[in-house]
Amino acid sequence: MTPDTAPPDPGSRQFRATLFRVMAVQVATLLFLWLLQARYTG
Repeated sequence: MTPDTAPPDPGSRQFRATLFRVMAVQVATLLFLWLLQARYTG
């Protein structure tokens, strides 16, 4: 196995950048769904 295909260790910069991007998308999605719910209910 070559070093290029090794899984990233949890402390790597790429892992943190990917994690931050995923969490940002999740927060944006939750905010969007909350706005939809607030608009179309009650």
